[in-house]
Amino acid sequence: MTALRTVIGTVPDLEVLMYRAVTTLVAGLLVVGGAAFNASPAAAAIPTCNSAKAVPGYNNIYMRVPVHAATGSTVCALAQGNAGAGVLELQRALNKCFYQAYGSSRSYWPLVEDGDFGPNTKKALTEAQDHHTDVPEDIDGVYGPITRDLLLWRLASGNGCWFN
Repeated sequence: MTALRTVIGTVPDLEVLMYRAVTTLVAGLLVVGGAAFNASPAAAAIPTCNSAKAVPGYNNIYMRVPVHAATGSTVCALAQGNAGAGVLELQRALNKCFYQAYGSSRSYWPLVEDGDFGPNTKKALTEAQDHHTDVPEDIDGVYGPITRDLLLWRLASGNGCWFN
């Protein structure tokens, strides 16, 4: 036992060494893990919706929604300052499937369908989000996958609106 103590020291010394080793390991993992977590939002960036197309919704009924042109994906985003076909489709859907269906006394209705995501489009989108959800984080005036699933969309053929 004396030889063992000579090699590793006293038990309190061993406890201190173990404590230091464990805290160093945990700190190292937090640094590496933190770097990985900090990198993930950039890696998971959602592209801008720059086009629109007909996609199947509930019961395979086709509706027109904003998409990312290069991928054809409906997982895309729009915010104030964006412009183009994706914004235009959002404005058309908000006018037809929200304003005409539910009405509003706000002065920005009906939206000008110009493909420019300006302050009125943001206000209208925020009002539609507020109508369709009770989750405060989802009422932000930004279009993305959650909002896509909340809103009604214009039918690809004929009149009417449908949901995803």
